[in-house]
Amino acid sequence: MSTADLHDSLVDFVYYENRLLDNRQFGLWYDLFTDDGVYWMPSQPGQTDRETQASISLEDKMLLKLRIERYEHPRAYSLQPQVRGMRVVQRPEIESAKAGDGLPAVSCNVIYMEYQAGNPLVLGARVRYCLRQVEGQLRIVEKKVELLNMDSFLPAIQLFI
Repeated sequence: MSTADLHDSLVDFVYYENRLLDNRQFGLWYDLFTDDGVYWMPSQPGQTDRETQASISLEDKMLLKLRIERYEHPRAYSLQPQVRGMRVVQRPEIESAKAGDGLPAVSCNVIYMEYQAGNPLVLGARVRYCLRQVEGQLRIVEKKVELLNMDSFLPAIQLFI
């Protein structure tokens, strides 16, 4: 695969991943993660250690599955009326440094909007993806969501960013 083709594939992957979330296709989104994949939201600017420092969210694939099952449960009280989410994604940037599996990391700015029962929520974030090729398909090893206001009071964020 040429460098330009790889670049386009990485950018397309980020847009596809966000489209799945916007369309509430959580099962397909879940399948984008490797078996050891992690969804991480640090709690402090510059935080690099997800294991020994407190995080807003640190979910492995098992916890992601539990949260998705909760989203899809018809009696999930906190999700009634239905929560809607939408993302505006800045064109992803390919980092020059290689991530763990030889692929460059990809990052982008995201404006996330959530709405439920007359209550809007808007958050800005820098999102970084570490990806791996599995059977010829790109998969998420780590999705790191650094909220702009990560170190301040945050309301309940119902959906994935």
